[in-house]
Amino acid sequence: MKATFKAIVFLLVALALAVLGGYIWGATGRWRAEDARAKAGVGLHLSNARANMLAARVSLFEVNFGDASRSLESAKADLVTVAEAFERLDLGAEAAAAREVAARVDDAKQLAGRLDQTANTRLADAIRLLPKMP
Repeated sequence: MKATFKAIVFLLVALALAVLGGYIWGATGRWRAEDARAKAGVGLHLSNARANMLAARVSLFEVNFGDASRSLESAKADLVTVAEAFERLDLGAEAAAAREVAARVDDAKQLAGRLDQTANTRLADAIRLLPKMP
């Protein structure tokens, strides 16, 4: 009877250790996958912001300030999302750069609203300042 009880306790401890080990092993991979997914999302928003900024430049060349303003608004929204994501990933310098670009995009949007062609040069400067993915 005593030997059976010891065997059952031993099997339960071994099962608990196996479950704990499996959880830790699986969680390690999950954390890396979540980090990679977050970085992919940041890259997507950064690409969308760049595309919208370039579309706004084309609209400004065509003297279509309404389309330029809409593209700049979309770019700013993506840049704010990028800055927040960089902060969640503890990338403060990249977050600050994204916020700076968002401010410049907002400035270009205001210039475009006043039908000012200098919005194009401000936008070109903003595109050069876009942060890179780490």
